Amino acid sequence: MTSVEKLWIRAAVREALDQSGVADPKAITIDIEGDDVVLKGSVASAAEWMEAEYAASTASSFIKVRNALDISVVWEGPKDDVYEAGVESFPASDPPSWTPG
Repeated sequence: MTSVEKLWIRAAVREALDQSGVADPKAITIDIEGDDVVLKGSVASAAEWMEAEYAASTASSFIKVRNALDISVVWEGPKDDVYEAGVESFPASDPPSWTPG
């Protein structure tokens, strides 16, 4: 693959990612390794991971996409009030009261 072809493919994939449903497409790096387009970086969810791969694969019918993206998982489940109270009561900067002085 020539350097001009690589530039064209990179630009086509970037445009497809920019128009996709990925929240931060600039966080995705587009590498070309051999004849493969490799997506690197991180996305916020599994849905974005799949969307990025789909967008890249539709950029050109003659490229193979390898998805090496990480999913940044942020737990937003139910709050544990007991745990939260413990975290707020004992900040890491305060030494325990039983430490010999």
